[in-house]
Amino acid sequence: MWKNYLKIAWRNILRSKGLAFINIGGLGIGIAASVLILIWIQFELSIDRFYAHSDRVYAVWRSTTIEGEVMSWDYTPAPYGLALKEGFPEVEETTRLTEWDPHLLTVGENSYFEKTTFVDPGFFKLFTFEVISGDTEAALSVPDGIILTESVAKKLFADEDPLGKTVVIEKQLDFQVMAVVQDLPQNTNFDYTVFLPFKKLEVMGWADPSWGNNSYRTFAMLHESAYLKDFNEKFAGFTAMNTEDKNVSDFLFPMSDLHLYSKFENGVSVGGRITLIRLFGGVAIIVLLLACINFINLSTAQSENRAKEVGVRKISGAGRGMLVRQFLVESVMIALFSYGFALTIVGIALPYFSNFIGKELQSPFTQPLFWMVSLVYIMLIGIMAGSYPAFLMSSFKPTVVFKWKLDAKRYWVNPREALVVFQFAVVAILISSAWIIRDQMNHVQNRDLGLDKENLIYHQVSGTMRENMVAFRNELLALNGVNSVSYTFSPITELHSDTNMMKWQGKDESYRPTMYRMGTDANLVETAGFELIAGRDIDVYTFPNDSSAVLINETAAKRMGFEDPLGQVIQDDDLSFTVVGVVKDFIMRSPFDEVLPIMVFGPKRNLSFIHIRLNPGENYSEMLGNVASVFAKFNPGAPFDYNFVDQVHARKFESQKRTAELTGLFTVLAVLISCMGLFGLATFIAEQRRKEISVRKVLGASIPGLVRLISSEFTKLVLIAVLLGMPVTWYLMDSWLETFDYRISIDWKIFLWTSLVALLIAFLTVSSQAIKTALVNPAKILKDE
Repeated sequence: MWKNYLKIAWRNILRSKGLAFINIGGLGIGIAASVLILIWIQFELSIDRFYAHSDRVYAVWRSTTIEGEVMSWDYTPAPYGLALKEGFPEVEETTRLTEWDPHLLTVGENSYFEKTTFVDPGFFKLFTFEVISGDTEAALSVPDGIILTESVAKKLFADEDPLGKTVVIEKQLDFQVMAVVQDLPQNTNFDYTVFLPFKKLEVMGWADPSWGNNSYRTFAMLHESAYLKDFNEKFAGFTAMNTEDKNVSDFLFPMSDLHLYSKFENGVSVGGRITLIRLFGGVAIIVLLLACINFINLSTAQSENRAKEVGVRKISGAGRGMLVRQFLVESVMIALFSYGFALTIVGIALPYFSNFIGKELQSPFTQPLFWMVSLVYIMLIGIMAGSYPAFLMSSFKPTVVFKWKLDAKRYWVNPREALVVFQFAVVAILISSAWIIRDQMNHVQNRDLGLDKENLIYHQVSGTMRENMVAFRNELLALNGVNSVSYTFSPITELHSDTNMMKWQGKDESYRPTMYRMGTDANLVETAGFELIAGRDIDVYTFPNDSSAVLINETAAKRMGFEDPLGQVIQDDDLSFTVVGVVKDFIMRSPFDEVLPIMVFGPKRNLSFIHIRLNPGENYSEMLGNVASVFAKFNPGAPFDYNFVDQVHARKFESQKRTAELTGLFTVLAVLISCMGLFGLATFIAEQRRKEISVRKVLGASIPGLVRLISSEFTKLVLIAVLLGMPVTWYLMDSWLETFDYRISIDWKIFLWTSLVALLIAFLTVSSQAIKTALVNPAKILKDE
């Protein structure tokens, strides 16, 4: 019996090749899109969840109340990790971790900047990355051990065995290679290539023992018998036990959830990356649903053509259940062909998709589980798409069928029209959403940063460069193409330090706004392109006392309540600084966020970066070559690893740009699938109305009038769809825009343009068939009447 089902299904597919092409093409595109998104979702859900003890590894988080709002962060002081392990028997192991700038590694003539971190011996117990050779615990238990990833070991030592060899860090410190680990996988948020012992920081006196310096991340692994909820109740007052700050609360947060749920509001995790995953997971399902709707609409549209087949088979003894199975077999067969087409698309598109999202996604074709899921997927899609047509067509009565009068039920809402409205409502939502996302991106990209990012480069200060910083600066300034030079605490594109413990005259002790630190030696206003509002720039070479000077931006002046900031003294830890200038607000972090209160201090703190402003219009290659020569003179053998500020700034848009491009891609797919279905539906309806059109033409109807007649049915549905989609888009996009401090307001004209675009798409799709039908000679159609 099943063999006959398959034969009949195959014959029906061959008999309606055009319909089959539309169904297989539409379903294939929808399935391919959903499979690609599911591969990405599987990758995202695996991040930092593959460790041997993932269910027991936690990140330390802390929270406090500032101005009535609970703030949460995941940085701790240096003594925190050891005190945590010693203070709670439930804690099996801890590790601290630094997130500092890259370090210069040198072996012989080979020098490279690598992303390094200082960690405790327990790091590789918590995070079980694969060890190729050596002993990771031993390497991190001594001050001078070093662990390299495989790729770094090959860069430094080629094919030699690196174990026991010496690596020089920053041309100052010697470390012995004691272990090599595999390059960290794509599905981890750690991106380090070199691991150094935290003990080295302690031996050198670089690990601040103060409980007020939150510069390190801490992770803990609990014993198997420990329960997180019970532990967090005991752990909440840990900071208060060790410091005078009684307002800080401590808690452990699962490492397996950190990638997906790291957004905190009022001390509670409210989501994070999971929101984007859910969004595009939902969009993938909707695109697949649009393709299934095509199948349903096209199958029900040809129900009259298959009515006699149903009647004959029922008269021949076929029951309704047998007919339902026959139609479902046909839909599952189409789903199978569609899935094959989809996998071809996936195989071709996966490398491009991986490059697009910036991660190397693994092909699922070698995974047995994928093929098991695929079988379920095919059956589910086939049954989901074929159920309604199967039950509809199997319900036809032979007595009615052979009278050429189907017992068409009258619905308050025609199911086929409702499905078309749903399809184009989704299309309208996606088109208008893509429009709004694009407008928001343009709005932020055109935002005044308060600095000049063009013709500006920065480079890390490393190695022997630190020994002659003044001479190095002077030689750079002597170059023809260099306009100005400034050393800084962090790059002009980042903020590395903040505090809520600053003091100034007239400050209420209970008022603790978060202030952000920057540092410089001289001429930063000119180098960065700031706009000076009052006072002067910091310049320790002209004014030696400027090591205790500070520049503040407008927002910082407002937060501190200064009417006349110049001359005000600000206390930061045990250091005092005098305000010598005020600059217009400038943005160093995300351009999507609010302006932060930033204070640029004189060089009492370490200056780790140098910024160089190049003269505009000069030959960049020649200028950079001259700058590189000076770098090579003061730091021989080190790579000239500079960054253009405008390029670094552009990378801040990558995540939102990717969201915009994915939305645009799914919009195109949704439009394509919906148009394929609409085209097929218009073809069938035009075929069914040929006699009506011919009679109208004989009675004097014009071709434009006939085209409008046929097209109006669909354009009316599309207009209804757009009207239904507008409030949905407004709600979704307004909620999305609320996540940005700097945002646009939704313009009603977007919905007007969306309506016109959707109507134009529908009209162009339907009009070809309408024109074709209207041009047919009525004599050929009515000759048998």
